[in-house]
Amino acid sequence: MRNKYKLFLEKLQDADFFTFKLIESKVGRNYAKVLVHNLKKSGKIVELAKGIYTFKKSPYMLVKALPKAYVGLGSAAFLHNAWEQATKITILSPYVSHSIKAGEREIAGFKVILKKISQKMFFGYELKFLEDVNGLIRVSDVEKTFIDIIYLNYPFKEEILPNLIEISNIKKIKKYILIMRKRNVKGWRKVNDELDLILKKYDSIVK
Repeated sequence: MRNKYKLFLEKLQDADFFTFKLIESKVGRNYAKVLVHNLKKSGKIVELAKGIYTFKKSPYMLVKALPKAYVGLGSAAFLHNAWEQATKITILSPYVSHSIKAGEREIAGFKVILKKISQKMFFGYELKFLEDVNGLIRVSDVEKTFIDIIYLNYPFKEEILPNLIEISNIKKIKKYILIMRKRNVKGWRKVNDELDLILKKYDSIVK
């Protein structure tokens, strides 16, 4: 490792993530390839996506690397203490299938699932502090997690929805459904109908 790039590498270590193009612009393409290869081989960096890396050993850094993304579905329910299962980390983003492939990948030893969500449905997230990244990460809030689980037909919804409804603001869920309706999201009726059924079933809980 060349001493003249020492300061540059120290700056990269402090960054949440960096790209191959950034390194290439600083050290040239050939040395950039060698440098990234050596850093990956030594385990000093992990690859978040093609050409995107981080010194921080957390899969949640991918949320920061994508311009629009948030932790959602079962992973969000887990972070909101509404589900005890340590599921694969699920990240939702409108950029999936365009700039990054959908599906499962391994990041820093963790299984991560990338799912596409439409631009119309990209709302309802909050910044949540996570210890393993020592910072704030976008996570769908309780009410949007409830909606996404129904909207995307999450396979564990029967286990999670009763827990989420207990800690949800029902008015906020209805406000989000109205946003879906105004944006002409086809699934808004499905979400609304299932909400009504759940409210009737768990009437004693939400009163």
